Amino acid sequence: MNKFFLILALAFGFLVSSFGQSRSVDTLLTKTYSAFESAKTYPQYVSASNKFKLIANQNPQNWLANYYAVWSIAIISFQEPNTDNKDKMLNEADAFFKKIEPLDSTNDEVAVLGGLLAQARLSVAPAARHTEYGAIANAYFTKAKKLNPDNPRVYFLQGNIVFYTPKFMGGGAEKALPIYQKAQELFSENASDMLRDIESPFWGKEVNEYMLKECRK
Repeated sequence: MNKFFLILALAFGFLVSSFGQSRSVDTLLTKTYSAFESAKTYPQYVSASNKFKLIANQNPQNWLANYYAVWSIAIISFQEPNTDNKDKMLNEADAFFKKIEPLDSTNDEVAVLGGLLAQARLSVAPAARHTEYGAIANAYFTKAKKLNPDNPRVYFLQGNIVFYTPKFMGGGAEKALPIYQKAQELFSENASDMLRDIESPFWGKEVNEYMLKECRK
C-alpha cells in the first residue's frame, strides 16, 4: 500500500511539474510576442525573434515554442534587406518546423504556418519560385481549410498571394479584396483572435486590415 501511494505521489508531482513548466513557457512566449508586436525597427524584430528561438531551443518538445520561432523568422525574412540572407534564415525556420510538421494533419495552425513558410521562400525570388512554392503554400492552405474552414489566417495569407500576383496572371488588388474581406469577417468572429491567448495563435488581423486599405486605393 505504501508503495502504491509513493508511485501515486510521484506521478502527481510529475504532472504538477509539467503543468508548471508549460505555464512558464507560455508566460515567456507571451512576453516575447508583446516585444515582437511592439517592435518598431528591424533590429528590434530580430531581437524578439532570437528570444523565440532561445525558448524553442530550451523547450524542444513544446510545439508552441517551435511554432513561434518559425513564425517570427518567417515574418522578419520578408523585411530582411539582404536577399542573400533570406534562405539562410528560412533554413533555420525549417529546422524548427520539422519538429512540429507532423501536427499539420490535426492542427490547422501548423498547416497555416507551413503555408507561410512557403510564401516566405517564394518571396525570395517570386518569378523563379512562383510555381513551386505557390503550389506548396496552396497545399498547406487546403489542408488547413479542411481542418478549420473558419481560420482567418488561411484567407489572409491567400489574399497576400493573390495581391502580389501580377494581374496578367490572375492576381492583383481587385481579386485579393474579397479574400481579405473574408479574413476580416472571420477575424471578427474568431474567439481565439479576440482573446489573444498565446496558446491559440491570433496574428494577422492588423496586417489584414492594412491590406484591405491597400486594395481599396
